[in-house]
Amino acid sequence: MSLFARKTSEASTHRVHIHFAQPMTERLRKDHEAGLIDTLLPACNSSGSITNAKSTLDAAEEPISSDIELEVTTSDPKKVFAKLLSSLTESGLGRGSWLVIDDQRTDVGDSEYVLLRTRLADESDAHLEPTVRALQHALGDGSIGWHEDVYYRHDGPVFVYNGNSAQAIIHTLEAELVKHPLLSKAEIVPVSPQE
Repeated sequence: MSLFARKTSEASTHRVHIHFAQPMTERLRKDHEAGLIDTLLPACNSSGSITNAKSTLDAAEEPISSDIELEVTTSDPKKVFAKLLSSLTESGLGRGSWLVIDDQRTDVGDSEYVLLRTRLADESDAHLEPTVRALQHALGDGSIGWHEDVYYRHDGPVFVYNGNSAQAIIHTLEAELVKHPLLSKAEIVPVSPQE
């Protein structure tokens, strides 16, 4: 081997646990899982596999948090950590979320979440679509908050919004809801972080 040959670090396996302290449907959690395994890790010349993943529901069967655990094989764990941290923060991770790599925990995320319980069990999605667009537009198309996810309960769809300030989202949604008789029974609820 040449004296000037580049030394490469040997790949090693690392345990990673991501806790999402926010409402997240199983579908959205699986999208995150696929993004980690299929996109983020290969971009870091690394690979991995999911070892455990779950969504936690409250007594009313509404999602309150999610966890993804994986094993990552990489020769550059610092690069993977930096990329994970950046990616998770950019995606609007909720207050109270954290990332653990090899038993070292880092708190991440400061987004605040708000639920809009529509109470529209009997309405079709087609009736809701213009209202959803109007609500997103009222939220400054992302400058105040954005529509993160939707899940369904017995009394209709629940929209999940996130942004820098739950109060700003609530204030904006309250002002906009009065323009939409379809949502006259809707309830707006701020989300508390779930450790």
